[in-house]
Amino acid sequence: MLNDAQTFSQKGYIALQQALNSDDIETLDNASQELYTRSEQLLKSIAKNGDTLTEFYNKNTDELIVVPEIDNANKVCRYEYISGYSVAVRTKIIPKLQTLIEQLTQKKFVLFKDKCNAKNPGGGAFAPHQDIIAYDQFKPTYHITAAIFLDDATIENGCLFFPENYLEDLKDLNTTRVSTLNGNLPILDSDKGGRTHGNICQDISEQIRWTPVTAKKGDVVLFDSYAPHYSEINSSNMTRRAMFFTFNAESDGDFYQAYYDMKHREFDNPKFHIATPTAHRELAE
Repeated sequence: MLNDAQTFSQKGYIALQQALNSDDIETLDNASQELYTRSEQLLKSIAKNGDTLTEFYNKNTDELIVVPEIDNANKVCRYEYISGYSVAVRTKIIPKLQTLIEQLTQKKFVLFKDKCNAKNPGGGAFAPHQDIIAYDQFKPTYHITAAIFLDDATIENGCLFFPENYLEDLKDLNTTRVSTLNGNLPILDSDKGGRTHGNICQDISEQIRWTPVTAKKGDVVLFDSYAPHYSEINSSNMTRRAMFFTFNAESDGDFYQAYYDMKHREFDNPKFHIATPTAHRELAE
């Protein structure tokens, strides 16, 4: 039977049941309420002032980043720069996630980026993709993301789907491979431009045996930046909130502020909207 480290190495992900305690969840719930309220305020204020989001973030480089739903400019799809904005998350949650990752990999990791997907009822479908293609403007070539569910993630409300074993499924695929902390991992061909920008090409996605990964509030799913994943529309009548904290190896350096400096100044860059249900990825050429 595989241990946690072996499972993670083979599959590229692992679900850790109840890895967060009640105090952690309370911290995240409080932060989520504060950040979502701030996100709604920002969208209303930006619309009232007549600025575009790009114009606003060029002038407000320390502000919480908010991305609206594709069909409603006043509805929050996601917000980012959580650790930069919330002291409680930065001091209480990030160290705990770093410990979980270090226990799994025996290496130290630092925060690279973070976000919360609101996953509103009727929205929030994220097509099959790899995160690595959105990060190639920075030095690290390997990342681990901690997905934290603030609401139970079910098939009905749009839980994550991961492959049973994509390395086995795609072992004969002729594609670029990168030397990483977890061996040579593939970068899969993805669509370029338009509404499907960043989606894994359909013929490749169809070769993958996908499985839903449901989760309870307080569970943590760790996955690396090469592990393909997707989620479907939230068909329930309740929001499904999930926070994603992405880390890179400490030995590669600390890029959190550099990442968000770039993101504030290049809000419309399609690199920052890979396989996301927003209008911004359509700008890719």
